Amino acid sequence: MQQDTRGSTLFSMQYQVLARKWRPKNFHELVGQEHVSRTLLNALQQGRVAHAFLFSGPRGSGKTSTARILAKALNCHRGTPGEPCNTCPACVEIAAGNCMDVLEIDAASNRGIDEIRELKEKTRYNPARDKNKIFIIDEVHMLTPEAFNALLKTLEEPPPHVVFILATTEYHKIPATILSRCQQHSFKLIQYPLIMKRLREISETEGIQISTVALEQVVFSSGGSMRDAMSALDQVIAFSGASVRDEDVAMLLGLVEPKVLGQTIRAIAGNDVAALLQIVADLVEVGQDLNNFCRRLSGQFRNLMVLKAGITDPALLGIPESILPDLREQAGLFSREDLLRLFDAFLKIEAGMRYATQIRFQLEMGLIELAHMTKLRPIEDLIAELSADEEGNPPRNPEGSARSAAAKPETPPARPNPSRWGAKPPPSETKNVISAPKHEQKISSSAPAAESSEQAPPVADPRNLLFRIAGAVGRESLESLMQSLEGAQLKDNLVILLPGTANEFTRRQIKNSLADITQAATRIVGSSVKVMLAEPESKVIANTVSEQNNRSDDGDLLEAAKREPIVKSFLDVFPGPVKAEKIDK
Repeated sequence: MQQDTRGSTLFSMQYQVLARKWRPKNFHELVGQEHVSRTLLNALQQGRVAHAFLFSGPRGSGKTSTARILAKALNCHRGTPGEPCNTCPACVEIAAGNCMDVLEIDAASNRGIDEIRELKEKTRYNPARDKNKIFIIDEVHMLTPEAFNALLKTLEEPPPHVVFILATTEYHKIPATILSRCQQHSFKLIQYPLIMKRLREISETEGIQISTVALEQVVFSSGGSMRDAMSALDQVIAFSGASVRDEDVAMLLGLVEPKVLGQTIRAIAGNDVAALLQIVADLVEVGQDLNNFCRRLSGQFRNLMVLKAGITDPALLGIPESILPDLREQAGLFSREDLLRLFDAFLKIEAGMRYATQIRFQLEMGLIELAHMTKLRPIEDLIAELSADEEGNPPRNPEGSARSAAAKPETPPARPNPSRWGAKPPPSETKNVISAPKHEQKISSSAPAAESSEQAPPVADPRNLLFRIAGAVGRESLESLMQSLEGAQLKDNLVILLPGTANEFTRRQIKNSLADITQAATRIVGSSVKVMLAEPESKVIANTVSEQNNRSDDGDLLEAAKREPIVKSFLDVFPGPVKAEKIDK
């Protein structure tokens, strides 16, 4: 230590970060790359060392550390083959990066042909002190094509005392002529449990108190890179000191806590819009990157789908084992089909955020859309209900047991049960309408009009009727879409919307809003009516009742059947042409 003139203490030794302080010193300390360390160790012990090596793999996987260990093993003055002593001058200088006979070159900043020519010139001279002259070229893929060509001959037949060790994170950019001259070793991402074990050892040795949950967040933020994990741990220690709190880790590293992701998933499953908006507000308040939140949430949907597929390995899921039970519970809230739809919809939301001027609003609207997405019903349930209805039997519940007769009310309710059918009537009502004779259908359809107030006179002009109904809807966007139709016709208690040349988007929006249009049409006509949108291939529907009556009884029955909600829902699942046929009994 030195004392300055003001009396403050200056330290002659600079702080060494954990990634450098805990760099592996021999092949046994190399974590997660046993296939590489074992091969090199055996080659050193057997005297079968190549003259050129190529180490390729992701960042922070140990390529440069392995190159230094190999250089120490080749030039160590005291250790046994493959086991550097780490105390001799050669080992100490190589570990510090200032050995005269081991040259480390950064190809990102020394990538031209002139630098390679200078390197070739250095290979002509013998080592100053050690056994071998070793050249470690990092990020070798950054060399220019001319530099690679200049290196070829020397790399193929170097002097006996020269060893080349090339390292790269982009293997595909290395020319085939270089690859064929090197012994190649592929490094891989380090498994999370191995990083967890290593960081735990470092924390205990450094006297750092950190919980398993906080350490898991540090590990899984690294993406399988040991160096990234150590750098993150160093940052957390610098902020929190010797005692690290769980919330400090998430805040400092910009992570989204697993409990926040769980709250979001449950809010989507429960259609809880208020909770979703509160989650986004909390993220904005703490300065969280919303794009990062989207990436984590899409990963959460992926993990739920993988769990639904029956895979429970935390390493394959890429999650800490401690959150696996909660993730299973979240997966139970959805079917596989629901998760696939939600994942696909969320990818579109995430893509839209890249170009949104208000990222928060885009995210909020997207999450609201996910919350309102109707869950799919299994096709087996739909088929079972339709089959049961055809046979006159009650539909079966999801567990397969028929509903008990005692559960049925003695008198049918005035309205369908929404908990079972939503906005659609039960199949029994549909069957009665379809199977009833034609004259009975007319009587039943006119009954509500007799009970209501006096029916308003029908409007002869299709455009006038359409505009009056559109104006009564009360929604500007829907009114604009309706005005693009050709017109509307009233026949008995049925209002037929004529699509004319309306496009597919307009027709789809009209169909989705038939409930609102029906209420508006009832107010305009003055009695209870039904509303249907004619098919686009029906360019013109007859303007008089006499032309309508010229259709066959089969056509009337088929059209009446198509207008029933349960039949329409079936046709949505099984699209295709439908025709009516008489069966002679």
